[in-house]
Amino acid sequence: VLVGLGGDALGVVVPWNEKQFQYTLKDLNRPAAGRISINGETIELSNAFAVLDRGRGVWPYKMTWNWGTGNGTVHGVKLGLQIGGKWTDGTGSTENGLFVDGRLHYWPDELTWEYDLSDETANWRVHGPQVDATLTPFYRRRAVTELGLLGTRIHQGFGTWSGWATDNDQNRYSLDGLVGWAEEARNRW
Repeated sequence: VLVGLGGDALGVVVPWNEKQFQYTLKDLNRPAAGRISINGETIELSNAFAVLDRGRGVWPYKMTWNWGTGNGTVHGVKLGLQIGGKWTDGTGSTENGLFVDGRLHYWPDELTWEYDLSDETANWRVHGPQVDATLTPFYRRRAVTELGLLGTRIHQGFGTWSGWATDNDQNRYSLDGLVGWAEEARNRW
């Protein structure tokens, strides 16, 4: 698979205290082309997008986060939805924004996440002043690892987004048909 350049990326430092922080970079809408083979089946990628997430920091022992993204082209406009929460709450930093044709429109507001982890068919809704988006999952993933003091629990929904988002000039964009995911992760490390 070949992955090209996507445009702007969202980089943010999340300070929890003087000794614990995280720098994260979300790089969305990177065009991808090629083939993927799984269990003998080959899938040709066309009109596909890749997402790169990288970061470094010193984390607290326990942390919960939400992360979601959606990428695609809607009405001829290349869009990337980047949303997060819980781990940034109260820090003055967010990882929220909308990429429009490769240009980032950053949202400083914390967002509200609504979902039901006990219902495999439930949608994920995320909303705030500049976005109201719903992910309808076509696949759900749950992974749990418990190793005494260390552990992780992750719930992910992969699917299609619907709703709307605005850029920093208050232009409204439809998110209908963006493909991506939403997740809740709880970690002890």
